[in-house]
This record gives sequence, C-alpha cells and structure tokens, in this order.
Amino acid sequence: TPPPPPAHTSTSSSHRTHHYLSSNLGSSPIMPTNLSTLLLALVFGTSYYHDAPSAVSADSPSPDNDGDGNNSDDGSWKKLLEEEDEIGHAQSLIVDLPPLASTVSDYQTIQIYRSEHYGRVFVLDGCLQLTERDAPHYNEMLAHVPVMEYLARTVASSSDDDEADNGSDLRVLVVGGGDGYVVSELLKYPQVGSIDHVELDEGVINVAREHLPWAEAWDDERVNLIVADGAAFVKQQAAEGRSYHVVIQDASDPYWLESDGTVTTLPSSVLYDAPHLGRLHDLLRPAGGVLMMQAETYNIPSNLASIGGWRTLLRDVGFGRPRYGSISIGTYSTGQIGFLVAHARDDNAVEDGEVCVESDG
Repeated sequence: TPPPPPAHTSTSSSHRTHHYLSSNLGSSPIMPTNLSTLLLALVFGTSYYHDAPSAVSADSPSPDNDGDGNNSDDGSWKKLLEEEDEIGHAQSLIVDLPPLASTVSDYQTIQIYRSEHYGRVFVLDGCLQLTERDAPHYNEMLAHVPVMEYLARTVASSSDDDEADNGSDLRVLVVGGGDGYVVSELLKYPQVGSIDHVELDEGVINVAREHLPWAEAWDDERVNLIVADGAAFVKQQAAEGRSYHVVIQDASDPYWLESDGTVTTLPSSVLYDAPHLGRLHDLLRPAGGVLMMQAETYNIPSNLASIGGWRTLLRDVGFGRPRYGSISIGTYSTGQIGFLVAHARDDNAVEDGEVCVESDG
C-alpha cells in the first residue's frame, strides 16, 4: 500500500490510465434521451473525429526518433508505451508525428496526437489520458452514474416541498478532469443547475479548448471554471458551509510503484486521504449527495490494496455503502479501470429506486 501523502497539496488533472460506457439512456424524466446514441456507443464507441493542422509551438518537446524502436525511422509515427513493472505488463498505441499540439505548462508536458483508428489522443507527461474513440467509456460513467443514482433516489423518496424534488437545480462539483469531457456529459441533464469545475493546470484547459471537440462545454452559463488547487478549493468550500448534490473527483494517480518496488508518492495523493474525503462528505451531507471518484485498476496488486483502503476510508469518514465499479477500456493499461461511488447518508437508508446496488458477493 502507498505511504502517507506528502504535506503539499498541489493537484493535477493527469491520470495514467482510466474509463467505461453509459450515455443517453432512453426517455426518462431523470435521464438524457436518445437510446440509439447509447447503442452505437456500446457497439462502436462514440467518436468526434475531425482533422486539424499540426500546432507544435517553437518551445515544444521534440518528437525526434528516440532510438529504441518506439519511433519510425522516417519520423512519421511513434509508439506511446505504457508499462506496469509491478506485473510485467506493457502496451502501446501508435500515433502520427508530428503531434497536433505540444507544450509545457507549469506542471506537465501536454500533447495531442492523431491516430488513424482512435482519432485525437490526449497525452500528459507521456501518459495517455484519453482518445476520441473510447473517451466515452470512462467519462460517461463518471458523469452519469452519480447523477442517475442521486436523481433516482430523490425522485422516488422526496416530498413535494423538498428543495431537490424531481432533481431540479442540482449543484455539481468536478475536481480534476481538465479535458472537459465529464463537464460536457453533465450538461446533458436539464436538472443540473450549476457545475463548479476546479482544475489546477490552465495549460491543460487551453490545449483542450483548442483541440478537443467537447471543449465548448466550458462556455455554458451553468459552468463555473476555477483554475485552482482542487484540495485547497474543497477545504475552502467546506469551511464556508457550501453543499453539493454530486461530487465527481477525476484525480490523477496518487502514487507510482517504481521498477525496484519503491513507492513514489505523487502530489494528488492528498485527494485520497481521510481529511480530504471527510471534507467531501461535509459538502455532500446536507443534500444526502453522491460521490464518484476515480479508483484505479484491480489488475495491479498495489492498486487493489489501495482500493480496499480507500473504501474503508470512505466508511470511516461517514459515507454509506461505498462500492467499486469496473470500467473496460482497451487503451488504458491492462484494459480496465474503476471508480468508487458512495453516499453521504446512513448505510441503512436504502431506497427501492436506487440505481447502484451492492451484491452479497
């Protein structure tokens, strides 16, 4: 298991591996419409492919041949290689050179490549974040599962004079997810009244605005984009007594296991510790809200141990029935990533209309 997090609280949108599906789940007062879109996404994956000229800045990292077989001899393509030394796993994705965009922010190297099959490929510090072809698998799950869960319970149980009756004017907080896809999915719900999106790296936002097709989501009047440290923002909001109906934490990996077995704790580890999770519970408690958080893959032993630890932490700080969900996505390392979903309410307060149900197994 990873060591305790460091004292600093800087957080980034980068995550090494992630994703699953969901989307427009038929006609319902609590869900977006268009069942055909979902069926197409299930079979083929939603795509937003579009061509654009290369936009590599003068101070961008060089895409020159690295001499290890990961680049073509003529410089027309390269392999994005992901390795998991802990389990001896490696996989790669071939992308065209030069990159469509490549720049260095205050926090990381940001690049956009093009793949003939996967469309645009978004990369941070050499680690694949998403591709246009399978980006829906992860982002749609992160957005739709918690909102549907909250709305299903609320519609089933609320009284006529309840503030959130029929799920109107939901307040949503998104921590991380600087590519903007989760925000774009949330805007499909007319019940979502406001979204606070806090992202540390403005460079990620700028590149996404220019090169990713869903980036217009930030222009919606319901979205309040905040460039700030996610942990610090949550601490401030909790201290001011703010509340949300749904919180989605699309955070980067909290640690990295080196090839020699040592653990390197990363800045985003603060988003997985007890004080931060306790503050998220405080933000959700007034509305009995839902937390959705990125929770790594069960295919790597150290990750699996952490999943169990985070689930225990969520219980310890007051969340009810935290559950792990599995997401299948081919371009993420090991082809699988997951999430934890939990409620700021009592374990025993289970409504018949609940969407996510914990099995006895």
